[in-house]
Amino acid sequence: AAALAPAVLIGSLATGAWWLLLLLGGVAALGVWSLLDIRATFVVTVLLATFVDYKTGHLTLEMTVVCTWLAWTALLLIWRSAWRGWTHPPSGMALGLAVWLGACALGVVVGLVHGNNLRYLGLELAAALWPALGLGMIQVYGRKSAAYAGLALVAIGLIHTAFGLTMLQIYRQRLGGIYFTTVTGIVAVGLWTAALLAPRRKIRVLCLLGMVPMLAHLLFSFTRGYWFGFIAGLLASTILCWRNLGRFEPKTRSRRLLALPALLAVFVVTLGLSVLYFGKGDLLSSVGRRFGASFSTEMSGATASNVFRLVEYGRAVDVALESPVIGKGFGYAILNRDSLVGRTQEQWFIHNYYLLIWLKLGIPGLAAFGFLLWTLVRAAKRVAEEDSSWLVRTWAIAAIAATVQVLVILVTNYSLADVTTAFVFAYVWGVFWAIRADSRAPARGAA
Repeated sequence: AAALAPAVLIGSLATGAWWLLLLLGGVAALGVWSLLDIRATFVVTVLLATFVDYKTGHLTLEMTVVCTWLAWTALLLIWRSAWRGWTHPPSGMALGLAVWLGACALGVVVGLVHGNNLRYLGLELAAALWPALGLGMIQVYGRKSAAYAGLALVAIGLIHTAFGLTMLQIYRQRLGGIYFTTVTGIVAVGLWTAALLAPRRKIRVLCLLGMVPMLAHLLFSFTRGYWFGFIAGLLASTILCWRNLGRFEPKTRSRRLLALPALLAVFVVTLGLSVLYFGKGDLLSSVGRRFGASFSTEMSGATASNVFRLVEYGRAVDVALESPVIGKGFGYAILNRDSLVGRTQEQWFIHNYYLLIWLKLGIPGLAAFGFLLWTLVRAAKRVAEEDSSWLVRTWAIAAIAATVQVLVILVTNYSLADVTTAFVFAYVWGVFWAIRADSRAPARGAA
């Protein structure tokens, strides 16, 4: 790098390629930052992954950037292990991780045997291996990093809010893809959890205020699955926090009920700002149409996606029944006929993650996915019931609530089959795994 830098600098100045200088400067800054604080490598990984767009022609380039940064992260971890050693995942979660990774390995083998599309196989495997990112985070995060990790996730959410709302203002129409992802909804659930459990009023107020931009972004996604997922995550967080406060702070639990009217105020403020931003009539009518069309199968512009997905589900079920036990393997694609242009095209994804897993990994894959989540939720529930730190309990409950949220989203989306959501999910659980492993480290050392 030291040898090539002068040549690249001279070449850029000679050709007037200032964009190249800016790009190299950004890469250099990220490299220095990661050397000074290795935790930042995972924050950058998640940020890059959340901007991978599966709907444009630059997917290969974007995935190459993410994989290159992952390789840099792995190199730093190996270098660090020379004097710090490796931290093993908590024993209570290791079996679930092993079972899921084994199911993924079987999916790769079956896909290769069937001669499935290697590009699709790689895309699916990159997202399915999201637990590997969490295992890397165990090496550098710990109890003292909980606040750092939370602030970093909020920063990523704010970046997506600014990006999505700016693009919406430019195009003035519903946008999907990287403009409106699941990130802000997950962050909003985490902020609500912190607002309920934080002992200081200042922190609770800041968390509630932080929810406003996240909710605005979520609202303008006009994605019903995201909305229903957020509602489910919010309810799960509220119930778990209420029980947790009764265990650790029974005298103050009743006063935390003030957070509920405060949440309503947050919703009102969000709606008010959204109306000013988008226009009252357009916003309310758009939201009403999206909610009203959620369960309708009448042919109209608002309900067309429902009909198309039912057709998609039917084709996927027919194919899955051909190999219900071991599945078709990663990289398999169903053939869909585009009714608009009359052209048949391959489609590797299904707008239902559970059906997608059954199609690709068979019944063992579904069982492995369920077993993995069961082990994770059980471990988080135990930490939430035993740990005295409110911040640790917040991460544990937020991880459970985010899981509930994502599980609801997966009914109508394939979010965990792309790195955009999978890496955020891995980040949330990775921080929790690191906290859990760090909590048990002194006991292992004493033994």
